[in-house]
Amino acid sequence: MAALRIRLAAVDDLPRLPDIELAAAALFPEGDLPALLRLVSTPEAALAAAQREGRLWVAERHGELAGFALASRNGECAYLDEMDVHPDHGRRGIGRALVGAVQGWARAGGLRSLNLTTFAHLPWNAPFYASLGFRQLREDELCPLLADALAAQRAAGLRRRVAMRQVL
Repeated sequence: MAALRIRLAAVDDLPRLPDIELAAAALFPEGDLPALLRLVSTPEAALAAAQREGRLWVAERHGELAGFALASRNGECAYLDEMDVHPDHGRRGIGRALVGAVQGWARAGGLRSLNLTTFAHLPWNAPFYASLGFRQLREDELCPLLADALAAQRAAGLRRRVAMRQVL
């Protein structure tokens, strides 16, 4: 892992992040991620704002950008809004390291939990997050932000999505 470095994103990193996100999206079965959604990445303005606010991390592997994580905060809760690892760098602990950076940020900020939405059935989604200490939330445990996020994802054609939380 000596070749892996997790750091806050720099402005120069931003143009390369959509390529990572789109390459990662190509791994999803079309039944889970409709073809049209495979062409959409996080808006440039959202990435730029996150970079300025210190809530966007990148993973460098052998000097090449291999992945990124984007987080946000609402009240006492943190949210992992997006996390992608380029398939060329997959299964090397990069996702785990990126989540670790977000967890560290959330803990340092005194936040109570880290929340996310993900696919329930894909091994590199809910089972991966469960291995990091996240648990799936029941409908009656959802905060308004997570309930709205799941509703919007379902409306966009994403199926079998769940919300997960890790108490920090």
